[in-house]
Amino acid sequence: MSSIREVELPKEGRGFTCKLFCYFIKRSLREITHRLCYYLISLGSCFLAIYIALIANTIISRAPLTFLKIAEVQQGEIDITFTPAQGDYHTRYFNMTRIDSLTKNSAGLLVPRLRLPVLPLRKSGLKCYANLLVIDTQRERNHKIGLKYDLPVLKEGECVISEDIGRKIKVRKGDEVEVEMDDGRYLHILHIIYDPSERHRPPRKAIFTCKVVAVLGSYGGKLPKNYDDDYMMMELGPFLKRLATAQELSTNFSNFVASFNPHQVVSLFVANHPNRQEVYADSDFYRVQRRISNYAADIVSKLGFFPLTSSMPILVSLLPFHMGAVFLTIILNLIVVILAAISTFLIYSLLTISVESRTFEFGIMRMLGVGRLGLAMLVLTQAMMFVLPAFVLAVALSFPGLYITSTNLQKNFGFTISPLPTPFSIFLAFILGLVVPLLAAALPIRQVVSRNLVESLDIMRSKSQGVHITIEYAQKTSSWPSFGFGIVAIIYGLSIYYFLPLSLLAMNLQLMLWIMLSILLAIIAGLIMISLNITHLMEKLFVYVFLFYETAAMKFLVLKNMIAHKLRNRRTVIIYALSLGFLLFAVVGYTMELRNTQMTILSQHASYIEIRWPYTNSKYTSALMLESHLLNELKEEVEDFTWMTMYLSRHDHKRFKDVTATDYGRQVSMSMAVLAFSPNFFDVANNNFFESYSVNKTSGLDLAEQLYTPRGSQGVGVGAFIERELGVNVKDPKSTFLFSYEKDHTNLLFDSRALFMLKSCPGMTMGSLTYMGLLTQEAVMSIPLYMKISNTTSMTMLSWNTLSIKLKSNDMAVYDKVYDSLVNATRRISESVNVWSYSKSVDQIDNVKNLLDIIFIVIIILFMFLSFFSLSSSMTANILEQAKEIAIVRSVGLSRCRTVFMHVYEAFVLVLTGSITGAIIGMLIGYTLCMQRMLYTSIPMHFQFPFLHMIVMIVTSIVCAILSTVSPSLYLLRRPIAELART
Repeated sequence: MSSIREVELPKEGRGFTCKLFCYFIKRSLREITHRLCYYLISLGSCFLAIYIALIANTIISRAPLTFLKIAEVQQGEIDITFTPAQGDYHTRYFNMTRIDSLTKNSAGLLVPRLRLPVLPLRKSGLKCYANLLVIDTQRERNHKIGLKYDLPVLKEGECVISEDIGRKIKVRKGDEVEVEMDDGRYLHILHIIYDPSERHRPPRKAIFTCKVVAVLGSYGGKLPKNYDDDYMMMELGPFLKRLATAQELSTNFSNFVASFNPHQVVSLFVANHPNRQEVYADSDFYRVQRRISNYAADIVSKLGFFPLTSSMPILVSLLPFHMGAVFLTIILNLIVVILAAISTFLIYSLLTISVESRTFEFGIMRMLGVGRLGLAMLVLTQAMMFVLPAFVLAVALSFPGLYITSTNLQKNFGFTISPLPTPFSIFLAFILGLVVPLLAAALPIRQVVSRNLVESLDIMRSKSQGVHITIEYAQKTSSWPSFGFGIVAIIYGLSIYYFLPLSLLAMNLQLMLWIMLSILLAIIAGLIMISLNITHLMEKLFVYVFLFYETAAMKFLVLKNMIAHKLRNRRTVIIYALSLGFLLFAVVGYTMELRNTQMTILSQHASYIEIRWPYTNSKYTSALMLESHLLNELKEEVEDFTWMTMYLSRHDHKRFKDVTATDYGRQVSMSMAVLAFSPNFFDVANNNFFESYSVNKTSGLDLAEQLYTPRGSQGVGVGAFIERELGVNVKDPKSTFLFSYEKDHTNLLFDSRALFMLKSCPGMTMGSLTYMGLLTQEAVMSIPLYMKISNTTSMTMLSWNTLSIKLKSNDMAVYDKVYDSLVNATRRISESVNVWSYSKSVDQIDNVKNLLDIIFIVIIILFMFLSFFSLSSSMTANILEQAKEIAIVRSVGLSRCRTVFMHVYEAFVLVLTGSITGAIIGMLIGYTLCMQRMLYTSIPMHFQFPFLHMIVMIVTSIVCAILSTVSPSLYLLRRPIAELART
């Protein structure tokens, strides 16, 4: 009491003064010295909450860049590629000097390249083929193309080759190779510039030598990953000087080539957006697409009427991931929101425990003249004493934390984050450090100012109460619960009635996902509130199930303790259930999103390994060569393979247009993409994506084989939508519809049956939804019927699109071997033939999953720490409040060890109840999210519950329960029984 006499307390009517505020600070500091452990728990919990907010929000601003790195592996670090339009020799190359003069504002941002396909390389009698890429290293480095390519600028006569080329002709660093340039187009255009009248015949080939200065496994982002093995590189400046040494060139032409500016004849040029990382860090894909497209359009408009085409390969590769980027960003933002909620609960719990343990002190202060406003400010001052230092400490330590995070991201993923917290992160941390304590202190302040003075000064009776009686006066009944529910209902109604239609009409996926996930959060909160009504039943069940070996007396004591501490324990159950429920939901969410991305990629292909031809380059001879390669070279690995044709609309130089399915009245028509495949298609295809809707099983044949029957010669396989749109019935032989298409400006009709209807089909777009006619679905038919409709008289005239391959083994080593063999076989066929492998396509996705696993493990650990602080404070308060009860049970013979076990059991049951509740809630929400994703994408996905994460969280929670109980129990048990009875 001497501390209170040190200041002159103002009387009740004089209000709150600065002198009293100084006393409150002094009093709070003195309490910190007396209750240092409690203060450190409070400080640590607030520090973690603010620190996570600072780090997480800074990382969130760069989260979509993880998907950019996946796209860069597939396409290289190039945003836009400009290539010449098809035409004669003059229009197949660019004059980069002229282009630079036209794009003055973009000077240095356009990077020239010379690509010469399929050149023979020789060394010591060995020969292989490679594509030559001639680059301007300094210009590409300035434009950040190939960030991991760290070789100096190549000099004259120097080259870089891939490890694959080096193995084939046994070349190492320092060796010389002979390059035979037999691409007559490039030599021809140089000769035309040299001799415009073409009096002399241009050389057909040129042979020169170059020294290998490096053998690389990867070109560091300058090329797509699939092309790294196919290319060698030289420097654009010295390249023509080395070419001029070829003996096949005449002396005058050689001198001209040596002095010619290589920038005047390049085969393509590429560009990156000047603010590239800032653009791609936006989680809204359509906003990114708009900015990149506008930048490309600006360049094209400056070039005027140059015959060129532009492509944006990064955007094409990002399209399958755009939902994942939005979802990941929203999940990370929701983590911060949940963190704020848990922090509010935690600070509220800490303040409530502090208020409950100091009721006698507050009663004395009220007797000495401190008013209710003063007590309220005392509680707020106490909250600020651990919030403000936590804020300063979190901001200070965020700098090294962000620096370490940025360094690791740069090392593993090639992008960085700011080593300084973003302004929004600091603002959010300030909100957590100021607003959250104010909200959390509201109820404890109300409890302080509303407590009866007589009850506060009564130290003879135990504070532990098993029965609570509440008396309400009608004229003082509060309407705050009704008001709060009304606000929530209004917000919910606005989101469903206005914002959800707005997101659909504006195609704003980010807003729509925010609404959906907010509804899921509301479901989580609702399930937690409902579960609180059955927690006492769960606690009783767990006591009898897990404490089956204990005596009836011990079970009785544990249950009575839980009843006495019901209100305080409820806050701990809420924190554990909210933490575990949301974390499991988040883990299921990001795992499902990455899995969905992998399945989306796989669903676009019929098998795990395929060969695809471009639309204008499909040749029967190349198909025969590959088929022969599979039958002869890979017969031990390949089980079977199947062929798929081009779409009818792309066959024979696109003579077929506007292919539609229509009814006989021509009232309803649906756009269709017609193709044909081999009769063994479903034996080879990945049947995980196969789902039938209506089929005819009377023949006993496979669906693809039915297309090759007499009945199949009059029918096609279609998606299930056609039954609803056109009223076609598979089982009715008289039920038919019309195919309408235009050929050579003539409209033609083809009467057809639906042999089978599918909900989904591997490698094709088939289903029951057409999304208001915006989705073009596919129809399949036999190859003879396809030839009849297209008026193709020979198999040699067919245009093939896909060769799907099924292997005998699922071993990844076998897939890699077959992939490498097919890549080598296709190099001499065409540069544009693409070998696709599922394992190669998802490598980077696995890297992203590993990164997210690490992030979420750290988040789980941090959330468990916060929950541990809440549990520790609650159990400490429970034990200290029960000092008199502990004295009684000790006096009747309960040993110290058994007393500790009694409180450990209470904490164990409490934590287990919260953990199981959170696990059930997280599982329900995760399963709901999985079902919703399948509805949107029509991609079959199996719900995978994260058992490992759940086990880690529950085991950690149980360990925390033991640690939070043993220390305060031993603290009381060291004191004599008589002293405990007087406490």
